[in-house]
Amino acid sequence: TETGERVSIAARVIFLRNTGKLCFARVRAGDGAEIQLMVSLDRVGEESLASWKHTVDIGDIVAVSGEVVASKRGELSVMVESWSIAAKALRPLPVAHKALNEETRIRQRYVDLIMDSGSREMVRLRAAVTRSIRDTMERRGFLEVETPVLQTVHGGATARPFHTRMNAFDLPMTLRIATELYLKRAVVGGIEKVYEIGRVFRNEGADSTHSPEYSLLEAYEAYTDYHGMAEVFRDVVLDAARAVGRSTIRGHDGQDIDLEMPWAWTTVRWGTAAPSRRSRCRAWTTAACRWTTAP
Repeated sequence: TETGERVSIAARVIFLRNTGKLCFARVRAGDGAEIQLMVSLDRVGEESLASWKHTVDIGDIVAVSGEVVASKRGELSVMVESWSIAAKALRPLPVAHKALNEETRIRQRYVDLIMDSGSREMVRLRAAVTRSIRDTMERRGFLEVETPVLQTVHGGATARPFHTRMNAFDLPMTLRIATELYLKRAVVGGIEKVYEIGRVFRNEGADSTHSPEYSLLEAYEAYTDYHGMAEVFRDVVLDAARAVGRSTIRGHDGQDIDLEMPWAWTTVRWGTAAPSRRSRCRAWTTAACRWTTAP
């Protein structure tokens, strides 16, 4: 079926079938949308068709122009009238029906993004969550700041830092392991509601669930207590869930949790058998930790 509508598109080739006078290819755009290409002898000519068969490989990004049609099986397609290689894949892609091993996924994220739709979706979800966090914090009157990544004192946590050196001042430096200290200085300076979404670096190994660098959300508010910060946290989580359309999640026990329902408050309890914990808790400077005697 011919539509008479002509388009130009560019996308990555993920499937090829080069047989006879009509070649088929399936291409995928960056947003995951897919469409079929039909390269016919009577539309592109003998020389162009032979070049297509010889040149185009799976993984290549091709730019094509042609008419929007439906194949005999009713599949939406582009009947190619002209084409060119937009970017050549110099190495073959992994086998599509076999899952990537963990090392390949970690070391070659771009390959993981090409092959796994779930990984691409995770990138989009992360972007949506980050936008939602910023909207929530702004609505609550928090000011976003950027604090130094290179620090002379990497305090704020007990993780091991990455070490480097600043040649200009001949000083040993470390990459920050938390954003805490400089955010607290901002509060001391009069910014009463402050937060940062920043990269932190911890030199403590790496695996599929632990990255030596990651983004950390940290916020501070003057004249409140842990009840107030808990409400901020609830809004951040709930707004992020709404942003991705998933306000119901599955708990570790397999039960569904509706984030829209009122959240329960639970008191942290320590028994008399753990006095050392009580001592440490009592030494903390915030009011975020409280306890009662266990029955």
